[in-house]
Amino acid sequence: MGWTSQCSGRGVGVKHHGSGCTPWRSEETQSPSRSTRQGVVAMAGSLEAEFEKAAEKVKNLKTKPGDDEMLFIYGHYKQVTVGDINTELPGMLDFKGKAKWDAWNELKGTTKEDAMKAYISKVEELKKKYRMSETGFCCQAVCLS
Repeated sequence: MGWTSQCSGRGVGVKHHGSGCTPWRSEETQSPSRSTRQGVVAMAGSLEAEFEKAAEKVKNLKTKPGDDEMLFIYGHYKQVTVGDINTELPGMLDFKGKAKWDAWNELKGTTKEDAMKAYISKVEELKKKYRMSETGFCCQAVCLS
């Protein structure tokens, strides 16, 4: 059961039940039902579970991704797990630290959900590009520190 726009007409929403469409009242959108709220919580939980799986999968690529890809993964991982950047800019001779700081700082203001979705999508892209390995290359020190 879900919402569909293909049944809508003249500004009146309808609920699609598979066997037919019935009009819905604006009150239904004002106060979501308990099952709707539980569905949103479950969806957020499944996104977090998917993120956790992706964080494990990225460690098992046959080849280490390029620097830009690693910085993307690092920045999004930090945005999901910590939130907006909370550290000082590294010294000017700490090139690696500065690159990582910049990757995370670029995401300032990004929601946790958006960062998770981007991270998951990138890991799926990397899986296709670099394939999975049994042992992995262990990018944990780069990705997760």
